Amino acid sequence: MYPERKFEPSGSALKEAWEQFIHTGNLDSFRGRTEISQSWTRCYRARVDPYSKGCTHILNPKKVAELKKRHSELLDIARPFMDKLYEFTAGSRLIVFLSDETGVILENIGDYEVRDSASKVNLVTGTNWQEEEVGTNGIGTALKLKVPIQISGKEHYCANLHHWTCSAAPIISDDGTIIGVLQVSGPSDEVHLHTLGMVVAAVEAIRDQIRIKRKNRELNRLNHSLNKIFHTMSDGALITNKEGIVCQINKSGKKILGDDIEGLSIKKILNSNPGMWQDLNRGTGYSDVEVMLETQKGSFHCLATGTPLKDETGKTDGSVIFLNQINNVKKLVNRFTGAQASFNFSDIIGSSHEIQKAIKTAKGAAPSSSNILISGESGTGKELFAQSIHNHSPRRNGPFIAMNCAAFPRELIASELFGYTDGAFTGARKGGRPGKFEMADGGTLFLDEIGDMPLDQQAMLLRVLQDKKINRIGGDHVIPVSARIVCATNRNLMEEVQNGNFRADLYYRLNVIQVRIPPLRERSNDLRDLFNHLLDKICKRQDRCIGFVSEKLMQHLQRHDWPGNVRELENVVEKMLSSDLEAINLGIEHLPERIAAKQKGPAVCSSPFYPIPDRDNKKKEMSDLIIEKELIIQLLTAHRGNVSKVAREMNLSRNTVYRKMNFYNITKEQLFS
Repeated sequence: MYPERKFEPSGSALKEAWEQFIHTGNLDSFRGRTEISQSWTRCYRARVDPYSKGCTHILNPKKVAELKKRHSELLDIARPFMDKLYEFTAGSRLIVFLSDETGVILENIGDYEVRDSASKVNLVTGTNWQEEEVGTNGIGTALKLKVPIQISGKEHYCANLHHWTCSAAPIISDDGTIIGVLQVSGPSDEVHLHTLGMVVAAVEAIRDQIRIKRKNRELNRLNHSLNKIFHTMSDGALITNKEGIVCQINKSGKKILGDDIEGLSIKKILNSNPGMWQDLNRGTGYSDVEVMLETQKGSFHCLATGTPLKDETGKTDGSVIFLNQINNVKKLVNRFTGAQASFNFSDIIGSSHEIQKAIKTAKGAAPSSSNILISGESGTGKELFAQSIHNHSPRRNGPFIAMNCAAFPRELIASELFGYTDGAFTGARKGGRPGKFEMADGGTLFLDEIGDMPLDQQAMLLRVLQDKKINRIGGDHVIPVSARIVCATNRNLMEEVQNGNFRADLYYRLNVIQVRIPPLRERSNDLRDLFNHLLDKICKRQDRCIGFVSEKLMQHLQRHDWPGNVRELENVVEKMLSSDLEAINLGIEHLPERIAAKQKGPAVCSSPFYPIPDRDNKKKEMSDLIIEKELIIQLLTAHRGNVSKVAREMNLSRNTVYRKMNFYNITKEQLFS
């Protein structure tokens, strides 16, 4: 709205008041509007020359061109409305002006005669019409007051403008800042109060257009961003119209479904899952539904998410469907569930010939794609080897999935290995579940305790190893899988084959490369290193420090058979630390009772082959010890280090021979290196 003019003083009264004011600065005789008196006061204090011939601040053409370029959007929007204003007032000897936010005139449209008259007071493009420059006037005073205003005749501060009437309104943006002023000017006797109303209406229309253009710009920017996201997202995405015709598909979608998808019916694409389109058509969405699509490029296993698009009345107007490759989901799940191998060959402790031979075999097999069978007693570190093989293979960036075949009831092994579909059996998880083979796709599947797998499941495993494909339990879709198989067992699988407990064809399929991990008793030279490594690991976990380990304790440990191998050794170290939480040194008093009790019996060297009857005769005892040591060395030399043959000839167990070798400090390296 613009201010109402409740009282207009006569021309002579206003002239007298003006003359008095410019000479004395006294407004006692002024009876006009407050806006005018306040403006005159500002001009008087700014020392504006009331007899100036017009604006003296004129910009050069180059500066004017720069200003027009900077305000090009305002000019483009305002020009049509300026033309309309001029058409409405054609023949009325009026000029339409547009200024920027500082009062510089950017554009003017009007009759030639009036424009010529205006030029005499420099009311032209490129001149600055702030109050401080030319006194009270339409543009300058509207900028000061930030409201529409009409300045007529002698209300102008400068005498050369007393024959003009200016109707001006500021153009204010939505954030409250002035971006320009629209003004209509003409001779005082040609302009009426309603002229200001037309200017205000034009300014409102300009503001609306600016607002619309800004909204369109924002929508275009948003549309561009969404379009960019749509075409660069890793998921395949399709948009359909209300008839179910694909009207847009992104690059990932084309890689999945083919290039010639636009224009096809979504019913054809989801041919094996008609219910999915029916749900969307009814306005019901779905999320992460597992589907197998038959595409131009073959079968595609994915998770599908569909969202109906609705118009302003709530009716379904189309849909958007996202397709996420199931392998991407598996990789994400594996990463967050810890399905990664963390050990490497450098983590295997031991320098003995036996363990180094096993490491060499495993390292050599790792780069190939052949199946590997790891054999060894419980506690020797079979999974440590399996993880090291995976991390040394070309599949190191893929998942490492481990499954203990002895840990599941026989009726659940198949569902764990191959997965199942929704409702495949009582208790099956809703939506189904992928099996270990699917989760290991692109990586390594480690099957521990393979010797405990039931025969009927062995047949299913053999089929997968041959075909590289699986069928989930209860499903009819074939899913290709590519997983490197590493198996482990503590049994003699060949004996199991002979006994009918293990399939021969599966044995030969798995046992392409065999890695035998020696038990701890066969690599006693590694015991010190293993003990120190485990002691450091457990101390770090318990935030403790052990400064000294007695030699007697180490000797006692070296005499033990270690039927539980490295796992038993770790258990013993932890028991010793837990038995005395204040200890800073470890001695034989910290040994677990079951190990300490064995050390109280006869000397470890005694055997039924060479008895030592007289314990009081030290010379006789030393003689027997020397004879026994020499005999063991002779037999090991004769049999080229074959401990089993030595044990048979001495009528002892292999464990006893190893124990005696430890006692006499006899190693194969000493004899055959």
